[in-house]
Amino acid sequence: MDYIGVDLACSAQSRNPSAVAFLDPQGCLQETPRHFKQTKELVEVLSRYDSDELIIAVDAPRSVPDWSAENYAYRSCERGIKTVDPGAGTFSGAAALFIRWYEIETKYFQNVKVIETYPRVVWKQLGLPDKPKEFRKYRQEVWAAIEEKTGICCTGLTSGHQIDAILCAYTAFCYATGRAEGFGEPGEGLIFVPAVGDQCALPEGAERIDERFRRFPSMGSAPTPAAG
Repeated sequence: MDYIGVDLACSAQSRNPSAVAFLDPQGCLQETPRHFKQTKELVEVLSRYDSDELIIAVDAPRSVPDWSAENYAYRSCERGIKTVDPGAGTFSGAAALFIRWYEIETKYFQNVKVIETYPRVVWKQLGLPDKPKEFRKYRQEVWAAIEEKTGICCTGLTSGHQIDAILCAYTAFCYATGRAEGFGEPGEGLIFVPAVGDQCALPEGAERIDERFRRFPSMGSAPTPAAG
Protein backbone atom coordinates (compact mmCIF):
# COMPACT_ATOMS: atom_id res chain seq x y z
CA MET A 1 0.00 0.00 0.00
CA ASP A 2 1.20 3.52 -0.82
CA TYR A 3 0.04 6.62 1.03
CA ILE A 4 -0.59 9.93 -0.69
CA GLY A 5 -1.16 13.27 1.00
CA VAL A 6 -2.74 16.15 -0.93
CA ASP A 7 -2.67 19.70 0.40
CA LEU A 8 -5.15 21.29 -2.00
CA ALA A 9 -5.45 24.95 -2.96
CA CYS A 10 -8.93 26.12 -3.94
CA SER A 11 -7.83 27.26 -7.40
CA ALA A 12 -5.15 26.56 -10.00
CA GLN A 13 -4.75 30.35 -10.13
CA SER A 14 -3.98 30.61 -6.42
CA ARG A 15 -0.70 32.22 -5.36
CA ASN A 16 -0.32 29.33 -2.93
CA PRO A 17 0.28 26.09 -4.85
CA SER A 18 -1.08 22.71 -3.90
CA ALA A 19 1.34 19.97 -2.86
CA VAL A 20 1.39 16.18 -2.92
CA ALA A 21 3.54 13.86 -0.79
CA PHE A 22 4.24 10.14 -1.16
CA LEU A 23 4.92 7.59 1.59
CA ASP A 24 5.89 3.99 0.86
CA PRO A 25 4.33 0.92 2.55
CA GLN A 26 6.63 1.42 5.56
CA GLY A 27 5.58 5.06 5.95
CA CYS A 28 8.85 6.50 4.63
CA LEU A 29 9.00 9.51 2.33
CA GLN A 30 9.55 8.27 -1.24
CA GLU A 31 10.64 11.58 -2.77
CA THR A 32 10.52 15.31 -2.21
CA PRO A 33 6.86 16.41 -2.09
CA ARG A 34 5.81 18.09 -5.32
CA HIS A 35 4.00 21.36 -5.83
CA PHE A 36 1.26 21.47 -8.44
CA LYS A 37 -1.39 23.89 -9.63
CA GLN A 38 -3.42 22.13 -12.29
CA THR A 39 -5.37 18.92 -11.73
CA LYS A 40 -3.70 17.23 -14.69
CA GLU A 41 -0.36 17.48 -12.88
CA LEU A 42 -1.73 15.57 -9.89
CA VAL A 43 -3.46 12.99 -12.06
CA GLU A 44 -0.30 12.41 -14.08
CA VAL A 45 1.92 11.79 -11.08
CA LEU A 46 -0.61 9.47 -9.41
CA SER A 47 -1.16 7.47 -12.60
CA ARG A 48 1.97 5.46 -11.81
CA TYR A 49 0.29 3.93 -8.74
CA ASP A 50 -2.08 0.96 -8.63
CA SER A 51 -5.43 2.41 -7.53
CA ASP A 52 -6.17 -0.74 -5.49
CA GLU A 53 -2.97 -0.24 -3.48
CA LEU A 54 -3.39 3.43 -2.72
CA ILE A 55 -4.87 5.59 0.05
CA ILE A 56 -5.21 9.33 -0.50
CA ALA A 57 -5.69 11.69 2.44
CA VAL A 58 -6.79 15.08 1.21
CA ASP A 59 -7.03 18.45 2.92
CA ALA A 60 -10.44 19.31 1.47
CA PRO A 61 -14.06 18.61 2.46
CA ARG A 62 -15.53 15.41 1.00
CA SER A 63 -19.07 15.98 2.22
CA VAL A 64 -21.52 18.85 2.75
CA PRO A 65 -23.47 20.08 5.79
CA ASP A 66 -27.04 18.98 6.41
CA TRP A 67 -28.73 21.15 3.78
CA SER A 68 -32.10 19.49 4.57
CA ALA A 69 -31.99 21.42 7.86
CA GLU A 70 -30.94 24.57 5.98
CA ASN A 71 -27.44 24.25 7.38
CA TYR A 72 -24.78 25.38 4.93
CA ALA A 73 -22.07 26.45 7.37
CA TYR A 74 -20.61 23.47 9.20
CA ARG A 75 -20.55 19.69 9.48
CA SER A 76 -20.50 17.45 12.54
CA CYS A 77 -16.83 16.61 11.87
CA GLU A 78 -15.95 20.31 12.02
CA ARG A 79 -17.69 20.63 15.38
CA GLY A 80 -15.76 17.58 16.54
CA ILE A 81 -12.28 18.76 15.61
CA LYS A 82 -12.77 21.94 17.61
CA THR A 83 -12.10 19.79 20.68
CA VAL A 84 -8.53 19.55 19.36
CA ASP A 85 -8.23 23.00 17.77
CA PRO A 86 -10.93 25.54 18.71
CA GLY A 87 -9.73 27.79 15.87
CA ALA A 88 -10.36 25.23 13.13
CA GLY A 89 -12.56 26.49 10.32
CA THR A 90 -16.01 25.52 9.07
CA PHE A 91 -17.37 24.25 5.77
CA SER A 92 -18.44 27.75 4.73
CA GLY A 93 -14.79 28.78 4.67
CA ALA A 94 -13.78 25.82 2.53
CA ALA A 95 -16.65 25.51 0.04
CA ALA A 96 -14.39 26.22 -2.95
CA LEU A 97 -12.07 23.42 -1.81
CA PHE A 98 -15.05 21.06 -1.62
CA ILE A 99 -16.13 21.87 -5.17
CA ARG A 100 -12.64 21.49 -6.59
CA TRP A 101 -11.92 18.18 -4.87
CA TYR A 102 -15.40 16.79 -5.59
CA GLU A 103 -14.81 17.30 -9.30
CA ILE A 104 -11.31 15.80 -9.11
CA GLU A 105 -12.38 12.76 -7.12
CA THR A 106 -15.50 11.94 -9.09
CA LYS A 107 -13.67 12.24 -12.40
CA TYR A 108 -10.33 10.61 -11.62
CA PHE A 109 -10.31 8.75 -8.30
CA GLN A 110 -13.62 6.89 -7.97
CA ASN A 111 -11.76 3.59 -7.55
CA VAL A 112 -9.25 4.89 -5.01
CA LYS A 113 -9.64 4.87 -1.24
CA VAL A 114 -9.86 8.52 -0.17
CA ILE A 115 -10.17 9.99 3.31
CA GLU A 116 -10.42 13.58 4.50
CA THR A 117 -7.93 15.15 6.88
CA TYR A 118 -7.05 18.62 8.17
CA PRO A 119 -3.32 19.44 8.53
CA ARG A 120 -3.92 22.33 10.93
CA VAL A 121 -5.58 19.91 13.34
CA VAL A 122 -2.85 17.30 12.74
CA TRP A 123 -0.31 19.95 13.83
CA LYS A 124 -2.26 20.43 17.06
CA GLN A 125 -2.86 16.72 17.61
CA LEU A 126 0.84 15.86 17.26
CA GLY A 127 1.96 18.84 19.33
CA LEU A 128 4.09 20.39 16.58
CA PRO A 129 5.58 23.83 17.33
CA ASP A 130 3.45 26.88 16.62
CA LYS A 131 0.95 27.22 13.78
CA PRO A 132 1.47 26.12 10.15
CA LYS A 133 1.52 29.74 8.95
CA GLU A 134 4.63 30.28 11.09
CA PHE A 135 6.53 27.39 9.48
CA ARG A 136 9.21 29.59 7.92
CA LYS A 137 9.97 31.13 11.29
CA TYR A 138 10.24 27.83 13.13
CA ARG A 139 11.15 25.41 10.34
CA GLN A 140 14.17 23.82 12.03
CA GLU A 141 12.06 23.09 15.11
CA VAL A 142 9.30 21.79 12.86
CA TRP A 143 11.66 19.49 10.94
CA ALA A 144 12.92 17.99 14.18
CA ALA A 145 9.47 17.65 15.73
CA ILE A 146 7.96 15.96 12.68
CA GLU A 147 10.77 13.42 12.55
CA GLU A 148 10.37 12.76 16.27
CA LYS A 149 6.59 12.34 16.06
CA THR A 150 6.29 10.52 12.73
CA GLY A 151 9.70 9.14 11.84
CA ILE A 152 9.60 11.10 8.56
CA CYS A 153 12.65 13.19 7.71
CA CYS A 154 11.66 16.45 6.03
CA THR A 155 14.83 18.44 6.76
CA GLY A 156 15.47 21.03 4.07
CA LEU A 157 11.89 21.48 2.93
CA THR A 158 11.11 25.17 2.65
CA SER A 159 7.37 25.10 1.86
CA GLY A 160 4.62 24.80 4.43
CA HIS A 161 2.47 23.22 1.72
CA GLN A 162 4.96 20.38 1.37
CA ILE A 163 4.90 19.88 5.14
CA ASP A 164 1.10 19.82 5.18
CA ALA A 165 1.09 17.27 2.34
CA ILE A 166 3.45 15.07 4.37
CA LEU A 167 1.13 15.30 7.38
CA CYS A 168 -1.78 14.32 5.14
CA ALA A 169 0.15 11.30 3.85
CA TYR A 170 1.11 10.36 7.40
CA THR A 171 -2.57 10.44 8.35
CA ALA A 172 -3.29 8.00 5.51
CA PHE A 173 -0.53 5.74 6.86
CA CYS A 174 -1.99 5.93 10.39
CA TYR A 175 -5.45 5.21 9.02
CA ALA A 176 -4.21 2.05 7.26
CA THR A 177 -2.39 0.85 10.37
CA GLY A 178 -5.28 1.44 12.77
CA ARG A 179 -3.81 4.54 14.42
CA ALA A 180 -6.14 7.27 13.15
CA GLU A 181 -9.00 9.00 14.93
CA GLY A 182 -12.16 9.98 13.07
CA PHE A 183 -14.25 13.02 14.01
CA GLY A 184 -17.88 13.40 12.99
CA GLU A 185 -21.14 11.49 12.93
CA PRO A 186 -21.36 8.21 10.97
CA GLY A 187 -22.63 8.77 7.45
CA GLU A 188 -21.94 12.51 7.43
CA GLY A 189 -18.28 12.37 6.39
CA LEU A 190 -15.40 12.07 8.86
CA ILE A 191 -12.18 14.04 9.33
CA PHE A 192 -9.24 11.81 10.25
CA VAL A 193 -6.11 12.74 12.18
CA PRO A 194 -3.41 10.54 13.75
CA ALA A 195 -4.64 9.11 17.04
CA VAL A 196 -3.15 10.08 20.38
CA GLY A 197 -3.71 7.72 23.30
CA ASP A 198 -6.49 5.14 23.46
CA GLN A 199 -9.10 5.51 20.75
CA CYS A 200 -12.46 3.83 20.32
CA ALA A 201 -12.96 1.81 17.17
CA LEU A 202 -15.36 3.36 14.67
CA PRO A 203 -18.70 1.64 14.13
CA GLU A 204 -18.80 -0.46 10.99
CA GLY A 205 -19.71 1.70 8.00
CA ALA A 206 -19.09 4.97 9.88
CA GLU A 207 -16.83 6.23 7.10
CA ARG A 208 -19.38 5.76 4.36
CA ILE A 209 -20.80 9.09 3.25
CA ASP A 210 -24.58 8.95 2.83
CA GLU A 211 -25.80 10.24 -0.50
CA ARG A 212 -27.50 13.31 0.96
CA PHE A 213 -24.16 14.46 2.41
CA ARG A 214 -22.19 13.92 -0.81
CA ARG A 215 -23.33 17.10 -2.55
CA PHE A 216 -25.99 19.80 -2.59
CA PRO A 217 -29.15 19.12 -4.65
CA SER A 218 -28.32 22.05 -6.93
CA MET A 219 -25.22 20.15 -8.06
CA GLY A 220 -27.37 17.52 -9.77
CA SER A 221 -26.61 13.82 -9.96
CA ALA A 222 -23.09 12.47 -10.36
CA PRO A 223 -21.20 9.20 -9.95
CA THR A 224 -20.56 8.28 -6.32
CA PRO A 225 -16.85 8.20 -5.38
CA ALA A 226 -15.28 5.29 -3.53
CA ALA A 227 -16.60 4.82 0.00
CA GLY A 228 -14.66 6.47 2.78
